[in-house]
Amino acid sequence: MTPLDTAYAAMEQDGAADADRLRFYEVLADGEFFLLLEEEAQGADIKPRIFPLDSGPVVLIFDLEERLAEFSGGIAPYAALPGRVIAQVLAGQGVGLGVNLGVA
Repeated sequence: MTPLDTAYAAMEQDGAADADRLRFYEVLADGEFFLLLEEEAQGADIKPRIFPLDSGPVVLIFDLEERLAEFSGGIAPYAALPGRVIAQVLAGQGVGLGVNLGVA
């Protein structure tokens, strides 16, 4: 289990305190995540892969490279960034954030 898994499990327990929820978001903000890209980065320019879900478009991040590879079925382009930076880039864009979807 990763620190994010542990924080998520604590947050999801019956009777979880607000502190558990805040801890999850702290781990999410402070951790390094692997953002799935459409194509290899060109210098500092990255193009996240956007998934059009019924609930709205999302980009996907994973807390382990192995989870990203499992989701994508092999090697895939990604950018390793802190969660806080990813959230700042997405702010106001109408794009959601999917964390470890389909793999954890």
